[in-house]
Amino acid sequence: MDKTLSHRQQEVLNKLVDLYYEAGEPIHYTTLAKHLGIGGVSTYEMLRLLEKHGLVEAEYQRPEAASVPGRSMVVFRPTPSAIQRLKLPAGKEGRAMEEWGLLKARILQQIQDYRGKNIKTLMDELLEHVHDQPGSLRNLAGIATAILVNLKFLNAKDEVSELKSSLSTKGLPGVASLSALIGTGINFSISKRLYSGLQELLLNRAGQIMTAIATLNAEAVSRLRNLLGEVASSL
Repeated sequence: MDKTLSHRQQEVLNKLVDLYYEAGEPIHYTTLAKHLGIGGVSTYEMLRLLEKHGLVEAEYQRPEAASVPGRSMVVFRPTPSAIQRLKLPAGKEGRAMEEWGLLKARILQQIQDYRGKNIKTLMDELLEHVHDQPGSLRNLAGIATAILVNLKFLNAKDEVSELKSSLSTKGLPGVASLSALIGTGINFSISKRLYSGLQELLLNRAGQIMTAIATLNAEAVSRLRNLLGEVASSL
């Protein structure tokens, strides 16, 4: 437990973790407020404070059925640091969340380290072990990141710009934006413009990869889209 947190802040964090695991997706602050029996504004402010502590992560989502273009809502999820601080049992969800946080940090660091270096080295790192199980979330992250980096290396400005837009919260719905990214990679593979290892993977496993994207749950889509949005912004 972080000693700098008040009793109420700790209570908010505990309940957020509980609801997050029950729902399997980020939680809107009003939902959390109802379960705690406190005001929405107070809950929101506490979540933002917890975010500064690195215990909560916020993101904006546009409801699929939203009638007003661009309308979005803020939702929150606990970070791996929160799981560690709360000393939760190493259950499936906790392990998966911590592993994703480590994977995300590793990929972003690889992108940073790549600058000015041989792209083949980065491609090999991102695609390591992918052939064993290309449809897993971990490997989909590597494949999608490799596509974005390869397009940037090819100076495919229009394609990168379009993909950045589709990956944003105001762009295409989650699964559609991810499918568009993979589809762009496949198109470039057909014209033999990608790194050979990535090209071979996409051409040989296109159906398996697209099916895996289509069957991701909402939480997995959100995590992957968030990662790729950060990757795209860093390129």
